[in-house]
Order: sequence, then structure tokens, then C-alpha cells
Amino acid sequence: MLGLLLAACLGQEPPSATPATRRPALADAAAATAAVGAPPALCINELMPANRAALLGEDGSAPDWIELFNPTEADLSLSGWTISDDREALDRHALSGDLVVPAGGALLLYADEATEAGPAHLPFKLSEDGEEVALFDPEGDATVLVFGKVYDDFAVARATDCCTGEGCLQHVFRGSPGVANTPVETTAELLVAAGSTWAYRDDGSAPGADWTTLAHDDSAWSRGGAPLGYGDTVTTTVSYGANPDDKHVTTWFRHSFRVTGADALLGLDLGLRRDDGAVVWLNGAEVVRSNMPEGAVDAGTLATASVGDGDETAYFSWSLDPAALVEGDNILAVEIHQAAVNSSDIGFDLYLEASRRVD
Repeated sequence: MLGLLLAACLGQEPPSATPATRRPALADAAAATAAVGAPPALCINELMPANRAALLGEDGSAPDWIELFNPTEADLSLSGWTISDDREALDRHALSGDLVVPAGGALLLYADEATEAGPAHLPFKLSEDGEEVALFDPEGDATVLVFGKVYDDFAVARATDCCTGEGCLQHVFRGSPGVANTPVETTAELLVAAGSTWAYRDDGSAPGADWTTLAHDDSAWSRGGAPLGYGDTVTTTVSYGANPDDKHVTTWFRHSFRVTGADALLGLDLGLRRDDGAVVWLNGAEVVRSNMPEGAVDAGTLATASVGDGDETAYFSWSLDPAALVEGDNILAVEIHQAAVNSSDIGFDLYLEASRRVD
């Protein structure tokens, strides 16, 4: 069985989501977990179909995984149990009797098409675009979990172990593989409010290489309240240069903020208003890329597409790893790129909200 380690992951933009649906939708648990016959003693408690860095093997591999949970008071051998990513399949994978789900505990299965690696490894992988996983007990009764599109390093998880009903299923960044899904009381904490004051550089020339870090000296940059931009309703107007037919492609923004009790933060939600494209950095690491091409970007890199109508003022949301924050001073750095040098407008604002554990 793989030795596994938890790790952090880069936040990414869902490639085809709309502003109002940046996070993938979940069916309610009544639809997403269908029982065929009597409900089996085990449930599919959690799974991750797009594991990139949330759970790593000793060899650096990142297998898809499925967590089975046993809510009973007795250990359960998987002898006679089968599993498949197609409930109608006749050639379901037979699980080994050497696998035991402990009473009140969990067992991880790895959907990596590597059955030669051991009995916990399955002959199929999970689809990040959505599918179903069906677990059958020796009598042929099944529990089926159906899920839609899931983004990198997000798990589809029950809010509490083996729960059912509306609101049971949720998407959890990095998940909790092998650990009980226990509700934790949290409170929202606004770290950076929309409309905050930002330092900005609007002369078209790229700042120094360290501009995304706290070490950079931005004392010569201009400052103003968000939304910042031109051509639309903004609080602070930035410059596009002397030629309206050859405007600056890129404008740079920085905002520092303090965090106390960083180790008690369980979640991080970033909302970004960008017209046209943006790359967001947190403490020197890229965490969001929106409407921008892949690869290295510079002052002349154009956004992927022009933004119009409601998308110009919409806040697109990303869930980030709170481990990206440090105790004390932190820095957000954002570069906004135009889709064309004669673009009529530019706009930027951002908020950052944390979820803090209540002790």
C-alpha cells in the first residue's frame, strides 16, 4: 500500500464555469447516493477524482482515491465485496478479503489502474468530469455515489460520515482521506475587503522580479481604492498611457495584510473582479490565473479573451489552501492584462475571506 503524505496545491480557475457557478454544483445526497436493495453496511464516504498534490505516494505519484467508511461496531472484511465505476457492469472488481475496514473507521482505495501494487489498488481511474462509483456487498446490495465535474485536489465528501439527505455532500479542498468527516465550527474572517486600497503601477513597465513578495519596495507606486481601472465606474482611475490606440497591456497591483493565528484557518476564499485577464500571487506564489494563457507572462502578454457585460464587474471565486498564508505580514500581488491594446476599459478588485476554526 502507498505511504501517503498531505501536501498543498495551487488554486486554479475552472476552465468553463460561469461567474455565478465557479464552484461545481453537487446533487443532493438523495440523488447522489442511491441504494440498490438494502443499504450496505459500508458507505463511499469521500473520493477525489483529480488528485494532483493533495495525497502523494512515496514515489511522488498522486492516485485518485476512494474512502470507505464503516459506521458499525465491528470490523468488516471486504471478502465478497465488489466495486466499479459502472453500476451496470458485469465485471465488477472483486475486493480482497485481506482488506478490512475497522469499526468506526475508514479504508482508502486507490483508483490508479495499478492492481499489481496491492489489494487496495483498483483497475480503474476516476473521471474529473464526473461519473459514478458503485460499491456492492456480498448479497449484491449497492451504494452508488454519483458526482459531476470536480476540480484539482477537491474531494467529494460527506459532511459527516455516511450521512444522507440534502446538504450531505460537499466539495472540500484536499479532503480528509482516512480521517473521520467531523463537522468543525468555523467563523468567517475578512482578510482583505473588496474596495480596499492598493498600490498600483500603471506606466506600462514591468516591476522588479521580486514584485510579488514582501521584499519589494513599492513606496514609489501610486495608491488608490478599488475598484481601480478606467472606462467603467471605478473608484480610482489608472493610466493607459499617451496613445489610446496603443494602451498599456498590463497594470500591476499590490496589497499587504496581517494574519494572526494562521494555524487555525481551515479555508480561504478569494473573489476576483478582472477585466480582462489576471494572474494573482500570494506571498510570491501564483494561486490564480484567470482568462490568461498558460506559460510565462510579461508586460506584453494579452489576455485570452475580451470581457464584456456582467463579466466586467462579476467576482469570480476560488478556494485556496490556507497554508499559503503566514503568521504576520502577507502580500497579494495581481497583474491585470488587456485582451487588446485598444481596449476601452480595465477593471480590478479583490476580496480574501478565511474560515477560522472556533475552539
